Amino acid sequence: MKCRHAKDSELDAVCILMAEAFNEDPLHEVLIPDPEVRIHMLYEYFYIYIELAKKRGGTLIAENNAGALVYFRPEAIDTADEDVAIIDAHIRKVCGSYSAVVAAYTHGLEYYHPRTPPHYYIPLIAIQHSSRGGSVMTNLFNALHSMADEDNYPCYLECTRLRTRTHFRRWGYLDAGFTLNINGLPELFPAWREPHICVADNF
Repeated sequence: MKCRHAKDSELDAVCILMAEAFNEDPLHEVLIPDPEVRIHMLYEYFYIYIELAKKRGGTLIAENNAGALVYFRPEAIDTADEDVAIIDAHIRKVCGSYSAVVAAYTHGLEYYHPRTPPHYYIPLIAIQHSSRGGSVMTNLFNALHSMADEDNYPCYLECTRLRTRTHFRRWGYLDAGFTLNINGLPELFPAWREPHICVADNF
């Protein structure tokens, strides 16, 4: 097994993986400055996206929980009003004094998200430190790209570091042509991957 869709019983481990991976990320250090509470708040915050993905897409996990990728399907990009209310309530519940800035950031991501062309969206992807540099990222991307390519849809994501977007070129992700500046937080670097169409040989 290279990777597969996560079971509900495995989503807690995915949240832990995401929180640990982004705990020292430059954007999230500004979003939640207190290192004593950051990793717990990130766990609770990322739980929002993983729960949404249960009905809007899915969560792919690598073998031994070495990495995970959360995605939304093209037809499920827009957040329904009832989901916005649930997200806001969850942020207020778990982010304490940082609720306002976390909510503003979340709304900013939704506001600036491109609507066309339809695409698969990757809100979260993370690899365990001990597994970086191997094939885990390739396996996760291959699993998602096989779905996107079959449906002839591009993929879209936002990187919190410019060097990450540069690194993602090896999987076909190119500069989306704009950066995101949300409420004075560090820049986000969006990237697109166009679908790769495989034409069958006719013999």
